[in-house]
Formats: sequence, structure tokens, C-alpha cells
Amino acid sequence: MNTLKLPDQARIGYAHLRVRDLERALGFYLDVLGLKLVSGGMHTATLSATGRGPGILVLTEKKDAAPRPPRASGLYHVAFRVPNRRALAMLIQHLNDAKWHIDGFADHDVSEAVYLSDPEGNGIEVYSDRPRETWPLRNGQVEMVTVPLDLAGLMHELAEWPGAWSGIDTGTDVGHIHLRVSDLERTERFYSQVLGFDVTQRSLTGALFMSAGGYHHHVGCNVWHSANGPRPPADALGLIAFSILVPSVSDVDALLRRLQNAGAAVKSDAEDALRTADPDGNFIELRVK
Repeated sequence: MNTLKLPDQARIGYAHLRVRDLERALGFYLDVLGLKLVSGGMHTATLSATGRGPGILVLTEKKDAAPRPPRASGLYHVAFRVPNRRALAMLIQHLNDAKWHIDGFADHDVSEAVYLSDPEGNGIEVYSDRPRETWPLRNGQVEMVTVPLDLAGLMHELAEWPGAWSGIDTGTDVGHIHLRVSDLERTERFYSQVLGFDVTQRSLTGALFMSAGGYHHHVGCNVWHSANGPRPPADALGLIAFSILVPSVSDVDALLRRLQNAGAAVKSDAEDALRTADPDGNFIELRVK
């Protein structure tokens, strides 16, 4: 049993992506996905669902960034969580109206989801959770599946909707991060035994899901195309970092001690935040929410 657990309130804060063309990326995230600009400069932009901070997505431009090698670790997808089925249906209708390619749909029993990619190939999931009391359990773990989505049933949520698209629902956040990793056991040791996530499902071949507070997953990882693969170049396109939010400074202090005891590289410039990296070099900011 994991005795060094993250607090139940821990969750994902933001994802930070490196892109080659910031203007093109913003065209997608603002006009297609429906996020709003919080702040922007010449090479970096921060976005949220409301246009106010804190941001849930940061984009940094590097025009000569290297592509990620095909088998390298890194991002599988960023998962934006909308608060209800109607918000998901509204987004799907908008994607259809915008003629944006949809990669697929899925029903995971715990959630309903649509999958797509941004203009630079970063995977995006947008999903809404089913009520937590309906999530199926097996041997104390959340039982997630992947079956066809009842799209017609979902879109019926809009049958009496008289409105017009005005952007993604303002209650949207980052529900989870899904990573391509090179070694599942090594990844589990870091995220579970050091950071303190609970393993919620390990029954899917080549994948592992972990969370705090009994959520179905805050971090997913797989080796489907990256087993024993290399790290991407330091300046590669894709994921730069993501954040994990915890309730208090004492939680940050506990994480700092655990990371130091595990021999992980850690940087702490303030009492309420620290930065580290997982075994595949994905940078993580752990901070008070």
C-alpha cells in the first residue's frame, strides 16, 4: 500500500507546450477549441477557459524546434475536462461547424470523450465525467473501458439549445495528462512511490493510470509506441511541462523531502512551489493551488 499519498485535493493545473508557429496554434486553441487569452507576448501565450488566470495552457514558440522522434517519450494527449455532457456536445457541434477533423470518440464508462489534434500534432482529449458514484470498480480500482460513444444520445443534449457558440465552457480545466513513456515500472515508481499518486488501473496492456483522491486518473501513461524509446531533444516540439496543484505549503515541503530522498533533481525558488522532472525528462511544477 502506498503510505506516501498525495492529498485528495491534488489535481493537474496547466500544460505547457512548445510550438513552431504560435499564431497558427492560437488560431486553433482560441477559435476552434474555444479557450480565451489570458496574456500574450511575442513568443508565449497563456490561455484559460475564462480569459482570467490562472492559465490552463501555456504555448511557447520556437520556430526552429526539433520534431519529436517517432518512438520518443513525451505527450500522448492533454485532456481538457468540461463540466457536463451539454458542454461536450456543444464543443462537438462547434468542431463539426468549424470542419475540424475529429480523430475519434470514446465512452470510458467513467467519462465520455472526443479526441482531436492541434495543428502541430499534439493530442487533445475533451471529456466530461459521469457521476462519480456510477464509476465501476474492480478489486478496489476504477474500471475504465474504451467502447463506442453513443454520439446520437450525447448530441440530444442540444435538442432544446437555442444559443450560439461562445467558446468552451468556462468551467473547463485540465482533467489529466497522458504521457508516452519508455518504461512503465520506472514511471510507476516515480509517480506513485515518490510523488504519491495511487494506481487506479493497470489492467490495460501497456498502460497505467494514477490519481489522487480516488479520481479515475490524473496521470495516464503508456508504452504503446515508446517502449525503451529515447527522450526527445531538449528543445523538441510538444510537452515542456505540466503542473500538479496541492492544497498547502506543507504538501510542497513533503514532496521536496520525498524527491530529495529519491535522488531526484529538484529546484525550489519559493516555499509554495518546486520543479522536478520525471524519468523521461518531462518537467513538473508542484505548487500550491
